[in-house]
Amino acid sequence: MLPKNYGWQQSYKMNEKFSNLLGTWFGEHDCDPMQVCHLFENIPGISFFVKDSNHRLLFMNQRFLPRIGISSNDELYGKTDFDVFPPRLAEHFRRDDRIVMESRQPMLNILELVFNSQGLPDWYLTNKYPLLNRYGNVVGIMGTVRPYGDENHSVHADLKWERDDEIGRAVSFIRNKFRSNLEIADLVKVSGLNHRKLHRGFIQLFGIAPMQFITRTRIESACDDLLNSAKKLSQIAKDNGFYDQSSFTQHFRRQMKVTPLKYRKQKGFA
Repeated sequence: MLPKNYGWQQSYKMNEKFSNLLGTWFGEHDCDPMQVCHLFENIPGISFFVKDSNHRLLFMNQRFLPRIGISSNDELYGKTDFDVFPPRLAEHFRRDDRIVMESRQPMLNILELVFNSQGLPDWYLTNKYPLLNRYGNVVGIMGTVRPYGDENHSVHADLKWERDDEIGRAVSFIRNKFRSNLEIADLVKVSGLNHRKLHRGFIQLFGIAPMQFITRTRIESACDDLLNSAKKLSQIAKDNGFYDQSSFTQHFRRQMKVTPLKYRKQKGFA
């Protein structure tokens, strides 16, 4: 019986010679290997990152940077997950990074909460690989992140957040049911936490209360409707769980600093 990760081990052995040849070629032609990273800027939906063995961030492609409030890799360089993510998320990321580096094996299709372009936590599939030097020593990790959507339901993902984490179950419930009349009691039932622990968990993980998370999720969906449909504001409000258009406009302006109509016009959808 072949050992676990046999394919990865064999792939590394087969590609080690090629990797050395490629490195030599880059050196001989005075080419910057970082140019390869630019490839990820043009792959739809894919984000890419590199960290060193001390968990310091070295590179992220431009698609990822705005999600963590950073404008360039110069600003990112040397920061850790604890500098750019809430502590509980950072702890999860670091734990998995440590496993990858210590085991020298990849972790594939990890289902994680990562911030999306609207600044809200959403489910993403992450692949993490040990980053090895030419001597086979682990010097860091590299990975990719892509949205976990309907098209990924066939992927065998690690559902540990959704299965084992109370807040993760509440988040999944919100993402699936935000268009309905959600109440805190619904989240208490799904998560198995009491009101106090549920509230504290959301504050610790996301910096906002559960009801604020629901509202932001609704606004995120409304943004998509504003840009990708010709629906009237009243219909968008109804479709995304708001009481009426007035309530929708009030919450939207508070979150986005602009009215829904002005947001639509600013983005070029009249």
